[in-house]
Amino acid sequence: MSLRTRISVAAGITAVIALGAGFLLLGHSSSAPAAVPVIKPLHPVKKHVRPAAKRPSKAVPVTARKKRSRPSVIDGMPASLALALRKSSVVIVSLYAPKSSVDQVALDEARQGATSAGAGFVALNVADEKVAAPLTSLLTGGANAADRVLDDPAVLVFQAPRTLFVRLNGYNDRETIAQAATNAGAVKVTIGPSGAWATQANAICMQMTTDLLGLKFPSSTSEALDWADQMTSVLSSAVQRLHALKAPRGREGEVHQLLAIYDQAIAGLRTLLAQIHAGKTPDPAGLQQQYGPLAQKAHAIAGDLGATACAGTSASFGS
Repeated sequence: MSLRTRISVAAGITAVIALGAGFLLLGHSSSAPAAVPVIKPLHPVKKHVRPAAKRPSKAVPVTARKKRSRPSVIDGMPASLALALRKSSVVIVSLYAPKSSVDQVALDEARQGATSAGAGFVALNVADEKVAAPLTSLLTGGANAADRVLDDPAVLVFQAPRTLFVRLNGYNDRETIAQAATNAGAVKVTIGPSGAWATQANAICMQMTTDLLGLKFPSSTSEALDWADQMTSVLSSAVQRLHALKAPRGREGEVHQLLAIYDQAIAGLRTLLAQIHAGKTPDPAGLQQQYGPLAQKAHAIAGDLGATACAGTSASFGS
């Protein structure tokens, strides 16, 4: 990779996050943190004292960023698995190795099986030491020796809070995985006629969040494009599933408007990635200015329709 490409990719990471996270990733807020108020003394003080009083306010954003950073291990588990088990009583874990076409097919089947059974889903890269180490420790209590090995592809069915219910080695189709999840206690919510669209949309957006949490965030420019492509694929898949839902009677116009904004976001992401692949340097500030108002409008429409999981009010990803 040339120097110019590395620079473009580095800038592209920022741009992709600004557009993707600000538009479709849950929990985004465009409001800036409130400034720390400056307390004025009752009596006059010397001018040289004032700079010292301003220093704490400069340190606040750094502290805030540290609080928002997510650890790689939570409760002795990979963070994405721990967070998924907090949301779902049963979670399907797909173990995969990067750049393996077989593993990718197995991963897609696992995701579909988890969705059809109403279970959570997490994809874990066995080549990532930050994932492999805590997961290996978690599996040391497995009944069988085979359960304690991080071979790929494989599917692990977990029950909350952290129990391994069953392991399925090798390739398994979605029906087999869905049955395993059901056996573990996963229950797919039956959608009634009232509020069907909002309930289904919330399920799609929650699954999207789980899938995004399962992606390994890039630590180098060589990983950035692959991560951005995967993120865009997850977002695009979620929007396609939203398009397939039947809009509630009398609110078809609002749903159409919401989906049109989402389509515009996906198109913007794909254009951005094409520019990065071509070695062009995108403009993150310009993208935020262009898509920020649309993002807020989409969140407002989704919330009004009852799709709170799509409105950034039920989960958090990014800043």
